[in-house]
Amino acid sequence: MKLLLSLILIFTIAFNCGQSFKLGVNSNIDYSKIKNKVNQQQCFTSNSDLPTGYSTAFTQISFNSNTPTSNGGITQSSYMESGLVTTDIVGGQLYVDFEIDTDSSLTKGKLWGFSGNNTQYVNIELNGSEYCFREPLTYPVPNFNNLKYVGDVEVGAVDCDLFMYPNFLGNSTNQYLFVDKSDCSIISSSSQNTNETPKGYSLTNFYYYQPAADPSFFQLPNICLNAESIQSQPKLKTLLNKLPKIH
Repeated sequence: MKLLLSLILIFTIAFNCGQSFKLGVNSNIDYSKIKNKVNQQQCFTSNSDLPTGYSTAFTQISFNSNTPTSNGGITQSSYMESGLVTTDIVGGQLYVDFEIDTDSSLTKGKLWGFSGNNTQYVNIELNGSEYCFREPLTYPVPNFNNLKYVGDVEVGAVDCDLFMYPNFLGNSTNQYLFVDKSDCSIISSSSQNTNETPKGYSLTNFYYYQPAADPSFFQLPNICLNAESIQSQPKLKTLLNKLPKIH
């Protein structure tokens, strides 16, 4: 999955669903500044304002966007992905139920990522059989640390703080986050390839957001308890470049 992440997280909220993705109300907001359109940061002004986890459904579209590979490199990918993600930012835990549609394949499965042991587990169905494999976790569990306030912008008619993630994917990608000034809910996000990498972009829509992780999703199923690496399972090697990536 590309979110994250890059969940990883990259975040774009559908305009008509923006109010469903909330990080809590900031009681220190000066609404007169919003009304008068004064260029001043309203949200995430301190670490205590940052979320500690979240759960949400999502849909993401990527055109040739930079994505991390399993060996720590960067490649470009085009796809549509949808699913469910729950993230414990403080505990460094991640769960994704995903469906990735590329120009040549449709892959469904589940992913668990744990920063404590830098390991991810992927459970998929292939040719009617269920598999689970483990790989190193080469990307961070999505978080909102080190956001850089850029300025003010309107998304539709919504006044937003515009943030940027510095040094994203080794400075290969500009990652922007749009946050509603009135309640500090995330409205949208976008990414753009930079620094001589091929042109590429991605957008993500989120739905039914809950401002906390669901710990029940972090329990591995039995099939993954003794999972081996993908290198020891030849049938799965071709799926290596289709692993969900979180921004």
